[in-house]
Amino acid sequence: MRRATRLALRALRALLVVLVAGWAAAQGYYPAETGYSWTYSSGETQTLSGPRELQGREVMVLTHYLGGLPVSEDYLDYGEAGVLSYGSASGGQLFPYDPPIVVYPPEPLTPGAKWTSTTQLPGFSLTLDSEVVGLRGVATSAGRFNALLIRQTTLTSNGGQTLLDIYFVPTVGIVRFVMQDGTTIDLIEKTF
Repeated sequence: MRRATRLALRALRALLVVLVAGWAAAQGYYPAETGYSWTYSSGETQTLSGPRELQGREVMVLTHYLGGLPVSEDYLDYGEAGVLSYGSASGGQLFPYDPPIVVYPPEPLTPGAKWTSTTQLPGFSLTLDSEVVGLRGVATSAGRFNALLIRQTTLTSNGGQTLLDIYFVPTVGIVRFVMQDGTTIDLIEKTF
């Protein structure tokens, strides 16, 4: 192969690396743009909107829909501290989190990473205890992914406990949930 051709191929490879890296950076490690939505095999669609003001703070709103009807909202901040939840709403009732819950720590997530966050709600405390336990290949109707498996335990001060396995893909979001009872919920479509 001629030297000029080799140099041109190297330059093209370098340009592709820069473009892919730029695309990934533009997408955001934790997807957080107004209009993004994820639809799951459970029939739930999650749609991101905002920003909106919540108790003096600008947050993004993740609305959960079932059968096309909104059933709950999460109030999220995407920033240098990672992804923080400042509360949720369901049934017309607002549940502010004070302090906010750390949903995800600052990027990037790596196997072995652990984080715990506790907040106060009227009458009880809520703790999220999370750990990235490894990488897993995941195939859904939305595609094939190399996902970070996050094991999340939710504890309440009044004795409640649930376990959830979350399969998270940077720049995509959650592609699979596995509930405590073994029920699997897969991403079937995303709109970005």
